[in-house]
Amino acid sequence: MKINFVYLHQDSPRKSTMKKLERMGMAKMIPAREAGRNLVLRGDAKAILTSKDRHLIQTRGICIIDGSWNLGELLNDTRFKNERKLPVLVAANPVNYGKKNILSSVEAVAASLFITGFHEECREMLSKFSWGHSFLEVNVNLLQEYEKCPDEASMNRVAEEFGLI
Repeated sequence: MKINFVYLHQDSPRKSTMKKLERMGMAKMIPAREAGRNLVLRGDAKAILTSKDRHLIQTRGICIIDGSWNLGELLNDTRFKNERKLPVLVAANPVNYGKKNILSSVEAVAASLFITGFHEECREMLSKFSWGHSFLEVNVNLLQEYEKCPDEASMNRVAEEFGLI
C-alpha cells in the first residue's frame, strides 16, 4: 500500500509526523502534481472518507496534504479527483490532545486506514510514535462505528450520537 504526502514546508521537518514516517520508509514525499493519482486527504474536501474508499486506497494509495493547521493552505486553488476529508475525530497528539478535527497528519492517515479496514497498517503506523496508542484509545469506538457506515449521512449521525457535532 502506498502512503504518500505533499509536504508544504509550513512546519519544521523535525516535527512533521509524515517526514518521520518517510525516514522509516513508511511514507514517500511526492510533488503536488502527482497527488491526484491517490486518494487525497485534505480538511477542506467536499466528500467524507467512508469504508467504500477501501478500493481506492488499495489500488491508488493515499496521499495527505501535510501542512500546518494554523497556516493558510498553499493548495487552495488545486482540486483532486478523489479528495476526501475525515469524519469528526479527536486528536491525541501532544500538541492538540482532546481537540476535535485538529489531527496530526499521521493521525489522519491512520484513521483513514482504520475506517477502510486496514487495522494492522493503522496500528503499525501509530506504533512509531510514543503517543500513537492514545489516538486509538481515544477514538476506537468512534472509528469502529465509522467503519460500519455505508455513507456520509450515517457517519454524521454517528458523530452526533457521540456528541461531537
